[in-house]
Amino acid sequence: MRFTLLGILPTLLGILILHQAKSQSPKFTQSSWNLLPNVVVVNVDGSLVQHPLTCLGSFNREEEGWRRDNDWVWRRDGEEDEEILWMMDGEEKKKGNSFLVNLEERTGGGIFTCHSLDKTLLKNTTVLVKHLDEQKRILEGSTRTGYMKCSTWNYQGEFHCSWKFTTKRVGTIMSVRVARGLSDAENISCSVDASGQQWTCSSSSGQSDIMCSVNSSGLGLSCVDRQYCPYAEETDRITLTIYMRTNYLLEEYSQCFYLSEIVKPDRVSIKKMNSSTIEWSYPVSWNRPISYFPLSFQVKEIKGRERKNGCTCDSPCTKIHTTESRQWSVKAKVVVCVRSQDALCDSPWSDWTEYRHNNKGNKRRRRNRSRSLCLNTRSLPY
Repeated sequence: MRFTLLGILPTLLGILILHQAKSQSPKFTQSSWNLLPNVVVVNVDGSLVQHPLTCLGSFNREEEGWRRDNDWVWRRDGEEDEEILWMMDGEEKKKGNSFLVNLEERTGGGIFTCHSLDKTLLKNTTVLVKHLDEQKRILEGSTRTGYMKCSTWNYQGEFHCSWKFTTKRVGTIMSVRVARGLSDAENISCSVDASGQQWTCSSSSGQSDIMCSVNSSGLGLSCVDRQYCPYAEETDRITLTIYMRTNYLLEEYSQCFYLSEIVKPDRVSIKKMNSSTIEWSYPVSWNRPISYFPLSFQVKEIKGRERKNGCTCDSPCTKIHTTESRQWSVKAKVVVCVRSQDALCDSPWSDWTEYRHNNKGNKRRRRNRSRSLCLNTRSLPY
């Protein structure tokens, strides 16, 4: 008898839970918004909620008679007589003008369509889930380090942002919002071209007008601020927000910056002036005149066995010199590394440019000259 009761206990418990679920009233979500036309985002906190969809007209939250049947689909008394059919991801679900979507944790989203009884499509709605705990799962990074890396190589108004997907998920960009200034960030209108890859965001004030294109790899985007002036001081940061989707889960990633904070010059170009001096020039992509856009330079010399590692060598014995000059005296068998930075901002340094100084050719010429003089001396008559 004891074992019989233990065996049927799970069944009795399941029936009790199902009875409670069927008898309770729907718990409507309190937070939802439209990301795109026919794309609804529902904010969830982990508890089970219902988001109402209607095929025709608007939803009446005061309607009564809702019940949840054994298939966990909510139904309302009398709706079986309504000539509207709901489908989820191509599977028939119920009749009636209204449909309650069950959302819990990060599940429940999908493509919901309503049809007339002859299967004519009346409305199409994609429901995405956005969890309020803001724990990221699609992109690599953290709140401290950030999830996007943004940079620009000059002050022309262009910038680039990139990211990496985690090993378990790969996402796609659903939407991009970008503006300069917090006030404009809240009052911008964004549109996307037919390809779904190029976004243009403009503010109602006319002070912000930025266009972004998603890279073909899906791992970054390139933007241009069409109102930017390189000779004017930046008074407002750029706010970039991307909405990334995997399956029916949506995550939001934002980055705020001045261009002067992310500017990273291209590599300098180094040439040899004479046997003991080298000179480098400003990157071709850097703004002119250089008197208005000055660069600072760092130089390090690598000697001995560390030369094989080139500019990647970070030996404590390798001293880094900071200079405004563009010339440097060098000795034989030395690797010289030079990089640059905006002299007026604490922005990232450029990548190192490597120069290997070797006077073997000069030594060979001196050796050949000595040998020639020796031969000529021997041929002289006594």
